[in-house]
Amino acid sequence: MRNRGQAMIAHLARTVLGVVAAAALSACGALPERPQVSADAQVGAVVPGFENARLWQDGRASAWNGWRARAAAQRAQTGSTGRLEMLAISSGADKGAFTAGYLGGWSEAGTRPEFDIVSGVSTGALIAPFAFLGEEYDSRLEELYTGINARMIYRMRSVQGLLGGPALATTEPLAELIERYADTSVIDRVAQEHARGRRLLVMTANLDAQRGVVWDMGAIASSDSAERYALFRKVLLASASIPGFFPPVLIDVTSGQQRFSELHVDGGVVSSILVIPPAVAFEDQANGTKVDARLTVLYNGALGAVHKVVKPDAFSIMERALFTAIKQADQGEILILKQYAQETGLVLDIESIGPEAEQGDQDLFDQDFMNRLYRRGRERGLAR
Repeated sequence: MRNRGQAMIAHLARTVLGVVAAAALSACGALPERPQVSADAQVGAVVPGFENARLWQDGRASAWNGWRARAAAQRAQTGSTGRLEMLAISSGADKGAFTAGYLGGWSEAGTRPEFDIVSGVSTGALIAPFAFLGEEYDSRLEELYTGINARMIYRMRSVQGLLGGPALATTEPLAELIERYADTSVIDRVAQEHARGRRLLVMTANLDAQRGVVWDMGAIASSDSAERYALFRKVLLASASIPGFFPPVLIDVTSGQQRFSELHVDGGVVSSILVIPPAVAFEDQANGTKVDARLTVLYNGALGAVHKVVKPDAFSIMERALFTAIKQADQGEILILKQYAQETGLVLDIESIGPEAEQGDQDLFDQDFMNRLYRRGRERGLAR
């Protein structure tokens, strides 16, 4: 099994491995030949049957404000009033066990609210549907994050990847896991809650456009299309597909008379967390908008610096450097979020694992490590 430091390089290399993956895809890998598509065609592309199911993460405030207004109208129709409760779950691979435990402990404490909006990125995307549906799905999250191992997520195929294939591993096991846990009953429940004005959001990275795509999973689940179950699961898989390590996910779209496929990977390429869209944050602050909302961020990692004597080998140096770059970006995003909260009145609660997230040298998806983080999260959730 690959060492954690080696395995996580692909996850951490937002820029470096994005280039490597693109170069690999230009060779004769398992993916089909991809025709050239203009940038304008990409901007206007939609998934047939799901025309209102996604937004650009960096899209205009007007698009996001329309989305917010529609959700608010639905909530008002169902009699839902009061403070908006939001939950954002970060990326973090196997460290998502912390969030799974936290949610379970929070339920046991009896203080966990029903969230109006739940968002997830990467491993956070896999957790998000169950966090959205509530306490009755805590046991499913516990099974997922304490009972799985690496072979239930991927199969290595390093030779094919190094010789020009799209990835170093396959994700057939992960796709099967998603289908088993995000079954038709789960997706139908998401549709029911969507009708109440609640929203479930997942972010992927569109490598062709170099932009984040935010998927309204309830809109997908509510569609009349026969492809709603397949697309729902495909988006979850894409959001967790570490570029270079896992193969990208092709999503078929149309733009005018053109039909083509987009290349989607782990949403963590864009940001570890999906919170207030940039255009909305800027507009709210510029207009002096006040919001009656609470946002809880469950960060599957350590936000602060964690001292470590780095081994003088290539993999260790690359891992540490890339991990540091991502952490700095996340710290900057959190600072911006805190400023937004201060200026708009948003109640902000950020819960991170702490130094335990980076201690030891466990293998990726090591059960002992995940169980420790699950227990750590549960203790923290119980203390709410």
